Amino acid sequence: MLGNENRIGAGRLGMALAALLLSACEGGRPLDVGGRMEPIDGADTPTVGGREDLPLLGSRRGGHAWFDFCESQPDEAELPIDPRALVIPGIDNGRAVQFNAYWQDCHLDPEFVGGQPHPETCGELRASVEQGAVIMRGNGSVGQATSFARQETESDYAISAEGYNRMWMNWGLAARPDNFDELVAERYGSPLSNERNPYPLDGEDPNATNGGSGQLPLMFTQIREPDGTWTGNISSTCSLCHGSQIGQPEDGEGLGVIPGIGNATQDLGIMARDMIIAGAPANVLLAITARQRGNNNASFFNLLSLTAAEGPEYFSVLTSGSTATEDTPPWWNVGSRPFKFWDGLYPADATRVDMAFYRGLNSGDTEAQQWAKDHAQNADKWIMNRQAPAYPFEVNEALAQAGAILFHAKDLWAAPLDNPRPRPEGGNGSCASCHGAYSPRFVHAPNFLATPELEGIAGYVTPREIIGTDTARLDTMDEDTTRAYGRTFSAYPESIGTEMDCGPRYLPENLQGRTHGYLAPPLYGVWATAPFLHNGSVPDMWTLLKPEDRPALWRRVSTPARADQEGQVVMGFDTDLHRAFDQERLGWRYDEVNCGSGLGAIPLVDCGIPAVMDESLVQAGLDVLSGNVIAAWNVLNLPVLLSFTQEQAESRKIYNTLTFSQGNEGHDFTSVLTDAERRALIEYMKTL
Repeated sequence: MLGNENRIGAGRLGMALAALLLSACEGGRPLDVGGRMEPIDGADTPTVGGREDLPLLGSRRGGHAWFDFCESQPDEAELPIDPRALVIPGIDNGRAVQFNAYWQDCHLDPEFVGGQPHPETCGELRASVEQGAVIMRGNGSVGQATSFARQETESDYAISAEGYNRMWMNWGLAARPDNFDELVAERYGSPLSNERNPYPLDGEDPNATNGGSGQLPLMFTQIREPDGTWTGNISSTCSLCHGSQIGQPEDGEGLGVIPGIGNATQDLGIMARDMIIAGAPANVLLAITARQRGNNNASFFNLLSLTAAEGPEYFSVLTSGSTATEDTPPWWNVGSRPFKFWDGLYPADATRVDMAFYRGLNSGDTEAQQWAKDHAQNADKWIMNRQAPAYPFEVNEALAQAGAILFHAKDLWAAPLDNPRPRPEGGNGSCASCHGAYSPRFVHAPNFLATPELEGIAGYVTPREIIGTDTARLDTMDEDTTRAYGRTFSAYPESIGTEMDCGPRYLPENLQGRTHGYLAPPLYGVWATAPFLHNGSVPDMWTLLKPEDRPALWRRVSTPARADQEGQVVMGFDTDLHRAFDQERLGWRYDEVNCGSGLGAIPLVDCGIPAVMDESLVQAGLDVLSGNVIAAWNVLNLPVLLSFTQEQAESRKIYNTLTFSQGNEGHDFTSVLTDAERRALIEYMKTL
């Protein structure tokens, strides 16, 4: 951790660094921060001045530009062009921000692909969001969709209220705790909803008590009949992976329970185990998606590829390996991406893909497929309407302004720096080159963006040799696997080969000059999204920017248990901003764990390898298994379904970067930064 002497130094250094950088910015001269900026593709040497009448700091905090436009517009107002549709080949020629993930409209001809067209007016947009909210909201809403079951009232993944009320019996407790609802939320890593989210306690009739007097965590909902009748059955929603908590509402705007933020506190394995015991064995599918707390493998498309593989493809898909550990990104950045998913596997407008795991879509069920066509667009608009919370603590404005200049203008590949990674082909070599421009001064500079409408749009798939991060996910989605998945309904197979090809971007015909890599995400609300990288292997912004400081094994701090329950109950990761958030490192506090500490639930995976065995050989063998056999990534974790101890629950909180798909390497082009520059960049990240 940074000591007090560093905190004091950061303030003084911030003022000095800001004065130096701002003098260059205000003078409109080329900036020299670790190497003078070079001309881009023959263009004039860019300056950092941009529009000097505009501020360096400012953020629209994500969402989609349509919602900003419609805030003050009547229903009949026509929507402007989707800014993502401006991302076409050549848009970045000679400019600082680069693009290679080009927009594809998947709804130009609704009769061809089926489903809803894009809204054309503010009124249509508002109506679409409201209809999407019915599907996505949960909290016992009539018409909500539940995991794998669409809007049906019968679900193999649901349990009865009676089963839910008795889950504590499998926790090793002698009696139902008086804080049962709070403990469920902690155990599964899903906060109690801000809204009423009821279930009936023992002896309650849900239809006589407006759903019951219990309160479910955000990830659960009580199913209702179309006429509003409460069924007493409880299932999960998209908030399993896409809803969490940061602080409390009183901490600041948008804080508390946040639907649409990636859930870095979840433990789907423990949740699924308890649901299976409570009477819903289908939840084994969720159990195998999560090896540890905080992340999952919910987008393992190669399993769906098996349903469409043909001939020799089947064996190829079967041996494609595991996409494995994934950190769920926040939805508030969906409206700023022309591609979706960490690897840019699909166009952002391919909204059916978001519903790929609802029941029946890829099994030829035409009723299920029509349901997806009718609702995917509306759900997408609700998702795009999410917005990042504002940073709740004080920001050193001078240091943040210096960070804004560094973010947009520092060339990380300037000659004196000797960057260890190959230089990207385009852009100015800055952070903004891949992640997009956010500062109003740079957004309005023609040498950064072709138009200010591209503010915050990030559309660059970074080649693997440049990003250097764990390649397991990229290795798994090989051509045979991708082509097979392209035949499934959710992948728009009827569009493949046409002008409106919305199939996988990994297919050779859709690469458009790219190579496989990871999509640099937009950075709105990035302060709230630790841990970092696509697999969540880096705990905070400081260690992201300074690779040599990254821990090999670490465990985020947990919420303190009540004194009389300490050691008897499973507590989740602490989301209290004042107790558990590190403002200087920009991430949640954590403890480093020593290999061989005895905390591992699975010795071979968690470093407790017997001395008579060669650890490197054992791990290599596990990596070969996971990298070549579909879904094998989680095979050694399955015993959690049979027996479960308090020690195992705690060990699931350990992030082990030595295991398959969880490497913390890469993004090391930032190793050329100085600590002073890192502090300035972190301060700027707080303003986004």
